[in-house]
Formats: sequence, structure tokens, C-alpha cells
Amino acid sequence: MLNGYKCRLYPSPEPEQILLRWIGCQRVIYNAKVQEDRYYRRFQRQMVGMVGETVPVDQEYSRFITERTAFLKPVPAQILRNGAVKFRQAYPRFFNKLGGRPKIKRKSRKQSVRITAELFRVIPRREAAGGDLAGDHLHVGTDSFPVGILPYVAHRPHSVPSSIHIAVEDGQWWLSFAADDPQVTMSPKTAAAATEQIAEDLRHLSPDQLAQRTLGGDRGVAKPLATSDGQVFDLRPVQHDGRMATIRKFATISQILVVMKGRWVGHPIVDRWPLPS
Repeated sequence: MLNGYKCRLYPSPEPEQILLRWIGCQRVIYNAKVQEDRYYRRFQRQMVGMVGETVPVDQEYSRFITERTAFLKPVPAQILRNGAVKFRQAYPRFFNKLGGRPKIKRKSRKQSVRITAELFRVIPRREAAGGDLAGDHLHVGTDSFPVGILPYVAHRPHSVPSSIHIAVEDGQWWLSFAADDPQVTMSPKTAAAATEQIAEDLRHLSPDQLAQRTLGGDRGVAKPLATSDGQVFDLRPVQHDGRMATIRKFATISQILVVMKGRWVGHPIVDRWPLPS
């Protein structure tokens, strides 16, 4: 079972500058792919002979490394490749109506870089006194492109992830990744054997018996969970009060925006604010 992990990082000034360079170069490749995609689609709309042609969605990036972008060469190829991979992975989400088309990434707000397993290692860190496990060391970089050692403490045990995201926002650095939970994860052979055993145990049951042993669940917004036997699981009072406070806060902001739209129509700042639906 995959779990998500997020924890703070505290890089020293030198690794911090290298990570910022990686973030910027990966963003350059991603934005170049977005601009290229926009050019192809605009060209297709304007040229009659291109009707029906498919706009290429690929992971190629080498054509963006030129004399004008020589600053990309001192960066590992995996970092540049992952920028194109992030663009390529965004399109299936768009086609499945899970998000919009890839957009230009700005330098402001949260910035992140995706690092795959070729560029990092996770080594347990133990206390010198008792030898107890005190966290992990994240070794980032290679012999050709060294970054440094970044200690972190995860809030629960995890296996080694296949990729990580290092992000910076408001001067704070974060490490996030998805990894198997070692306490519940089974090997493929064990999982296959367990699945086969469950299927064998249920194979002799009738449809009515299966219905009695089956419980369906529906996750919702107003009610977090409703089961097929009529049970409804609601939020705890503390959680419900926090959610309602957030809703009331944004409702108040929306009302203020509506009033401002009515009073100051034509104001250059107010016109950029969308009316709440």
C-alpha cells in the first residue's frame, strides 16, 4: 500500500543553491514543452492542411539545449528529462478531465523539482549514544553532480521511494514522496497467494451469501462516508467546525467581491477578480 510522506528539510547554503538551480532548469524544460505545445495547436488551427493532424505530446527535450540555454548543461540529464516527463504526465489528466492543459510555471509561490532514484539514496541515521534509529540521511546527487547530505525525520517508517519531490515555499524546504508502508506491504508472491485464497473461499458462496458478506462504501462531500447497509459516518465536531469556518470565510470574501464589482466597475484591479459562482 502506497502512503504519502511530507517532512521538512534544512539544506545548508551550498546544497540550497544547487537545488534552486535544478528547480529552475527543470521549470525551463517544462515551460518550453508547454510553449511548443501551444505553438503546434495554434499552427494547426490556422492551417487548413493540418486539420485532423495530431499534436505531438512527447518527452523529447534535447532540442531545447542550445547555445542560448548553455546553463542547462551543468545540470544532470535526469533533472531535465523529468521536466519533460511532468509535461507528458499532465496530458493524460487533461484527457481524463482531471485537470486543465499544462500551463506555464511561474517563479513565484511554491517551486519544486522531481528527482528520480538515479540521483538520491536514503540511508538510515542512528544516534551515536545508543545506536537507536534517529531518522534518515538523504544523499542527493552523483559523483559528477554532487549536492550533499540532507537529514530528515519521517513521521512513520517507509520503504525507499522511486522518486521524490523537493520543494521550497516562503524560504521553507520540504521533502515529499510516495512509498510502500513496510508494515502492510506484502511481496508480489504473497499478495497473489492471498488473493487466490480469498477467491477460493468465496467461490462456493451463493449471490445472496456474497451480498451478506459485502459492504459497499460511497465517499462524499457533505457526508464523508455512507455504506450500503445504511450507515453514515460524519465528521467529528472539531473537524466539522473547522470546515464550516472555512466555508463562512470564503462566503464572506465572495460577498465583498460582489459588492466591489458593483461599485467599482472598470477599476483595473477589481476587473481581474472573477465573480464568485
